[in-house]
Amino acid sequence: MSPFLSLIPPDASPATLGISVILSGFLLYTIGKMFGFGARNEFVVDGRTVVITGGSEGMGKAAACQLAAKGANVVIVARTVQKLQGAIEDIKHSAVDSTKQKFHYISADLTSAAECERLIQEVTEWNNGLAPDVVWCCAGYCNPGFFVETPVQTLRDQMDTVYWTAANTAHATLTKWLAPAKSEHQSSLPRRHLIFTCSTLAFYPITGYVPYSPAKAAIRSLSDTLSQEIEVYNGSRRSKTTGNSPAADVKIHTVFPMGILSPGFDKEEQLKPELTKQLEEADKPQTPEEVARISIEALERGDYLITTMFVGHIMKASALGGSPRNSAIRDTLVSWLSSLAFLQVIPDLRKKAWNWGVKYGIPSARSE
Repeated sequence: MSPFLSLIPPDASPATLGISVILSGFLLYTIGKMFGFGARNEFVVDGRTVVITGGSEGMGKAAACQLAAKGANVVIVARTVQKLQGAIEDIKHSAVDSTKQKFHYISADLTSAAECERLIQEVTEWNNGLAPDVVWCCAGYCNPGFFVETPVQTLRDQMDTVYWTAANTAHATLTKWLAPAKSEHQSSLPRRHLIFTCSTLAFYPITGYVPYSPAKAAIRSLSDTLSQEIEVYNGSRRSKTTGNSPAADVKIHTVFPMGILSPGFDKEEQLKPELTKQLEEADKPQTPEEVARISIEALERGDYLITTMFVGHIMKASALGGSPRNSAIRDTLVSWLSSLAFLQVIPDLRKKAWNWGVKYGIPSARSE
C-alpha cells in the first residue's frame, strides 16, 4: 500500500477516499517514471533504415551519428556533396558495427517535390526494395530580420527552405508508406516514424524572426494535422473489412529546439538584429549533440511534441492548444503554470521592443 494511503483516516468520506486514491496512483506513476519502471523503447532503430535530411552538419549530423551508434542504417541528405562525404565518414565511425550497418548519402534540393520523390525511391532501391523505417526532416536555415527590412523574395525563400522541404519530404514519404501492402508478410512491419524539426518560435514568436517563424508555425500545424489524419491509416490496419491497408503503423513526432550551436547558427548571429539578441537572452544555445540526444530519448519514450530545455518546455506548455499531449497530467499542470508566467513575459517583451524604438528609432534609420 502507498504511504500516502496510510495517512487517510478510517472514517474518510467516499470523495476524500477517491481523491486520495487518485493522488496516490499519480505519485506511484511519477516515481515509476522517474526510475524507468515499466518503460518500453518506442523508437527501436537497431537494424532499421533512417533517412535524415539536413544531415551533413549540425543537429542532423549529430542525430545521424547517435542513431548509427544504436545500430541504425543511415542515409543523410543535403545539397553539398563535399559536406555529405565528410559527414558520412563521421557517421560510419560512430556505428556500433560497421560490418553489418550500411551508410549512404544523397545530394538533393528538397524544395522540389520531384527531388523528394527521387530521394525516397533511391533510398528504397538502396535498401533492397524496402522503404525507409524512419524519416527525420532537419533541413532548413534561419535568415532573421525585421519584416519591412526583409525582401519579399527572402520571405519566400524561408518558406521554401523551412516549410516546403519538410512538407515535400513528408508527402513523398507518406505516399510510399501508406500505399496498400502487397503481401501478408509486408503488413506486419514495425511502426514507422516521421519526425519534423521545428522551433519554439512556433509556440511564441520573437521580434526579428518574422521571415522564419511563420514557416516553423506551418510545420507545427502540418504535424498536428497529420498526427490526427494518420490514424485513419493506422485504424485501417485493424479493420476486418478491407485488404488494402498500409504495411505498418506510422507515428508523427515534432522536435522544437531553441538555439543550436552550429555553422548555421553562426551565420544567423551575423544577421540577427541586436534587439532580437536581447529578447532571447533566456535562450542558452545547446550543442547539436545535446539536442540530438534529448530528442532521441524523447522519441524512445514515445513523445509527440519534443522540447529540449526548460524554457522550451514552458513555451510549449503555454501553446499546446489542440495538440496531443505527451502526458495529460504533467502537460496540463505545466500549462497552468506557464499561463501565469506568460502574464508577465508577454508585456515584458513588448515593453523591451517599445523601449528599443524610443532609444534607437525605426530599424531603417540605424545600422544593425
